[in-house]
Amino acid sequence: MKILIADDEDYTREGLLEEIDWEEFGIDEIMQAVNGEEALKIVRWFRPDIVLSDIRMPKMDGIAFAEEMLRLIPRSKLIFISGYMETEYLKSAIRLSVIDYIEKPIDVTQVKKALSRATEQIAREQKTREADRNTWELRQQRLFELLTHRDADARMVEGLAGEAGFPLNSEYVCMVVQFPRSCKTAGQELDRLLDMIRRTEAEAIGVRQEESCLEVILAYSGKIRYRLEPLYGRILDSWPECKIAVGIQAEGYRNIYNSCKTSRAAMNCAFYQPEKRLFEIDEIILQKKFMEPGIYGSFLRVLPEGPRKMSEWFQSLFGDLSVRRYYQKEQVYTLMISLLTAIFRQYPESYDCLPETEGEEQLQQTILEMDSLKEIQAFTEKILGCVQEREEVLSGYGRVIRGVLDYVAVHYGEEGLSTAQIAEHFHFSPAYMNVLFKQEMKVTLKQYLSNYRLEKAKKLLEQDYLKVTEIAEKCGYTNGNYFSKVFREATGMTPVEYRERCEKR
Repeated sequence: MKILIADDEDYTREGLLEEIDWEEFGIDEIMQAVNGEEALKIVRWFRPDIVLSDIRMPKMDGIAFAEEMLRLIPRSKLIFISGYMETEYLKSAIRLSVIDYIEKPIDVTQVKKALSRATEQIAREQKTREADRNTWELRQQRLFELLTHRDADARMVEGLAGEAGFPLNSEYVCMVVQFPRSCKTAGQELDRLLDMIRRTEAEAIGVRQEESCLEVILAYSGKIRYRLEPLYGRILDSWPECKIAVGIQAEGYRNIYNSCKTSRAAMNCAFYQPEKRLFEIDEIILQKKFMEPGIYGSFLRVLPEGPRKMSEWFQSLFGDLSVRRYYQKEQVYTLMISLLTAIFRQYPESYDCLPETEGEEQLQQTILEMDSLKEIQAFTEKILGCVQEREEVLSGYGRVIRGVLDYVAVHYGEEGLSTAQIAEHFHFSPAYMNVLFKQEMKVTLKQYLSNYRLEKAKKLLEQDYLKVTEIAEKCGYTNGNYFSKVFREATGMTPVEYRERCEKR
């Protein structure tokens, strides 16, 4: 909270500063003025919550100053101090609704009581404003929902529109403003956006649909339609990272839902064209198309043929999706999660090059956090590159050893995994499996499994979202203590020390 002390007597101001514990009243900013004219200049930029002012001051007296001050910031609380208890001063104090009128010489106890009343009143008014704002926002939300649905109750619409001052005899257009997914303050920008729209003489109501997405209905007369395009430009300039989608123009409030529907369809194109910022409706967007059901089956037929064939298949798929940008992005997310999950199941060692997606759940989350088809395409190409490199390395090994390496990649997190279990799976004796494995890999199967688990653990430790005990469990160790012992023997440091060293890089 902020306070301004206006008094031409230095000892009065300094005395108040020293005698009062301002933090006790939640006051953390204090300014001083030596006359009414200086006080008014300070008020214009400082905008104090409380003003403690003498009445008799040079250049501008306290009454004239207070009148101007309350015109500028009517919510500010005023406390008068004076050495004169004149009737006219008291009448002015009553008219200006001052918190208190304190005589000089000043009794600090009286000042503290006045400050308490002022801060309590400020708190009550703030609480009331917040309640009023919450009620207003709920009405705005409800009106928005009604206007953007086809069969809304006309009586409810008219009642809420009347309360909100929103016209029902205008032209309308819906607009979606999409901020980057990383933006957490989009909702705080709604008032600023609505104010910008109203300066064009249009009316508007808006809501935050998601963490980073605002939707607005603009109501305007035909004579100001030409101002809409410049408005979109100003919005894009004001928020350089946002994107805008605009629906079709609607005649009459009963057609607003069509504008809302088409604005959302237009914004879907941002997924396909991340370099663009303004999206308007066109014929290709309006085509209602669902993802062809045969795509997944077609991919499963290509999957066993290896990474080169898969790369060709994906290149064709992404080219097709870029042209057919009317698919809802949610459909594309679902398809890509299914396709990439199939790749990881076929080539589980691919997770090695993507430590942030060390499981199917993390893979799904990673894809859903991507904002564009280009991001998903780059991610897919990276995975296929890993598969290709792995296949080239494995091409020098026999069929059995390749099978063993794949088996370890899938089952390394199982606590009971052992040479005997792996040998049994491939119908060999443990002794023969060890001989066969060492001939080709130059290490024993037991050592390979241990090294594989340690490398997995290192990659997980480089992330900061898992506890050491959770990493131990994921990598097949019996408990956290045993994992720490093995890790230290292999690396010369504990898992915690290793993580700390990675964080300092």
